[in-house]
Amino acid sequence: MLKYPDTKMRVFVVWEPILASDFMPPTTGVLSRIPDLRARHYWDEQHVLAKQMAKDARPPQPDPSCCDHDGILWDLAAVYPKGARWDAALPPAIAFDGPVVRVTNKIETAIGK
Repeated sequence: MLKYPDTKMRVFVVWEPILASDFMPPTTGVLSRIPDLRARHYWDEQHVLAKQMAKDARPPQPDPSCCDHDGILWDLAAVYPKGARWDAALPPAIAFDGPVVRVTNKIETAIGK
């Protein structure tokens, strides 16, 4: 994101407990991994968003090649086009895959669109 300082975008970072070490909301050190001021961080302890995204993710949504843990999507990046709205169904993403560290190029390509 910091590579695109002039790009108008909204960034939602949703943290959720998946690993045994994820027993509490992220600390300042963890949050500092994404220092961009356009990013808003959320703690989803009950996996509400991840479960709903997994439920709603169907064609024409790209099929992620990873990131499902008992029906919970995690470590996934989703990039949506300008004006996308999640009304009755999850809108199709330009990029919808992970783990995040492995799909950086996909994310950057999608942001460039």
